[in-house]
Amino acid sequence: MAMQNVQMNVAVELQDLSAEFLRLKNRLAVVIAMYAAEGMANLTDADYAALGEFQHVTVGEMTGAKNALAEINTAMGEYTTGTAVTRLMKIIKAVPR
Repeated sequence: MAMQNVQMNVAVELQDLSAEFLRLKNRLAVVIAMYAAEGMANLTDADYAALGEFQHVTVGEMTGAKNALAEINTAMGEYTTGTAVTRLMKIIKAVPR
């Protein structure tokens, strides 16, 4: 059976999404480490309120968002056999940046 056009579109999209998730995994690891290293946990609600873009954000909400990203990063696994990231790596076209 030959691959149909729609099937090829799905395969290409899976490749593209896999590459994007792998790029994001690297960014996730860095930003999670920076959150701790830069003392983000020491900020107060007033610190966020002082910045227009973050006026509506509380420490609890920011911490919750960081924790959610950390959970996603953990769920993706490490670059070891059988993890989600190694399964994604098998179908991408190039090494993610």
